[in-house]
Amino acid sequence: MDANEPTQTKTGKSPAKAWLENMAQGVRLAFFRRPAAFQFHVSANHFIAIAASSLAVSFVCAFAPIGFGGFFNLQALPSELFWVPLALFAGYLVSCTMKDAGNVLLVPVAVAAIGIPFTIASSAAWFAVEHRWLRAPPPVLGVLGIYQLFFAWWALATLVAIRRLIGPAPRGATSPAAIVAFVVLLPSYFVPSEPLWEPSFDTEEASGQAGQHRLAFSESALYAQTELLDAAVQQLKPERAGVEDLYFVGFAPYASQDVFTKETLSIGKLLEERFDTNGRSISLISHASLVDKYPIATLTSLREALQAVGERINPEEDVVLLHLTTHGSETHELSVDFYPLALQAIRPGDLRSALDDAGIKWRIVVVSACYSGGFIDALKDANTLVVTASDAKHTSFGCGDAFDFTYFSKAYYDEALRKTRSFEQAFTLAKESIRRREQTEGLEASNPQMFLGEAMKAKLSSLEKRLSAGDAIAK
Repeated sequence: MDANEPTQTKTGKSPAKAWLENMAQGVRLAFFRRPAAFQFHVSANHFIAIAASSLAVSFVCAFAPIGFGGFFNLQALPSELFWVPLALFAGYLVSCTMKDAGNVLLVPVAVAAIGIPFTIASSAAWFAVEHRWLRAPPPVLGVLGIYQLFFAWWALATLVAIRRLIGPAPRGATSPAAIVAFVVLLPSYFVPSEPLWEPSFDTEEASGQAGQHRLAFSESALYAQTELLDAAVQQLKPERAGVEDLYFVGFAPYASQDVFTKETLSIGKLLEERFDTNGRSISLISHASLVDKYPIATLTSLREALQAVGERINPEEDVVLLHLTTHGSETHELSVDFYPLALQAIRPGDLRSALDDAGIKWRIVVVSACYSGGFIDALKDANTLVVTASDAKHTSFGCGDAFDFTYFSKAYYDEALRKTRSFEQAFTLAKESIRRREQTEGLEASNPQMFLGEAMKAKLSSLEKRLSAGDAIAK
């Protein structure tokens, strides 16, 4: 430790002034400046104050861009407070190494104080990017991402600060910076962060009316799921004799991120507007604000929804579009997640059997997920179109909460299918759009895939003509 750097904490100041000085110290250290003369004010009360401040800042940063049209996400509290026991344990280990009991609370106070400026800065950066006020170089937004960039900055600033505040370890002992790196920083990186305040989604959102929202997955919501699914099934219109109807089933099973919900709702509206699916669509959505409006998305609810659609269609005449949007794994499983429920991931064979059991012959299956190309072999046949956001060995992009669509779904639905009613042509347009976007942002190619069965090719051509003829009549 430098001779000029302090080793003791000042006492005798008012709690408010001590809190302000701790906050100011955190800002100094976040920008790699040397500690102020007083170091940190350290006590149990000071630690509680700085931890509460960190939580409050996280809440304000989540609330500010949304306002009152949202709900408190109770499920985010564990991830927001995950650092607390880690930092306390790291402080204990450092105090044992340095033989100084003052480090037990100095470490967590420093970690929290340094993290607060980064919470504010990263939230501001996300907001600026989302509103196109900030255009960072493609490698920053693409390869690293804003979260990774700010996390790396926070981690480095924290390690430098610990080195300056505590100094090197005795010969042969683990350094305090290394302890903090492995006990606090590394685990924190792998814990998914959720916002404390999330937007509420409502079917009346488009008309600007405020919707009712739920604060959590309550017991009443759990027991209402059967009724919600039954109601969604009952509103499905039957097929029309002599008309090639298109039915839509949307599946958004990852509750922790908004983009999948927003995407599914938007696609449902687009298909009603351009593909005549009004009254012939059903969406299964897992999101805390919609548990009283939509059936949650699980493998069981998907099977039941497809079964209901299969009972209403003319299997020789009608086409069913199944869109799934979530995270995917290298082992080709789709994430189904709604904490605290333990839900089954979906494998390619699960989708194939659900469609087969429902008696759905003409199928369009779109999978917007990483490694989704691994679903093609299990699903392909002469009567099926399979579209995936990536090949079997690459990730896809755009699952951040700042987005309304994942990258591929944006290109395929919101751009291409607004120009054409050909699902095959839309894929060609979307694939080129994705190629350009990934190249611009410095991303590794996701390589979207498509399989089109021979019989399905003719079927989709006939459906396209029917929809286009409807346009001509309307005009």
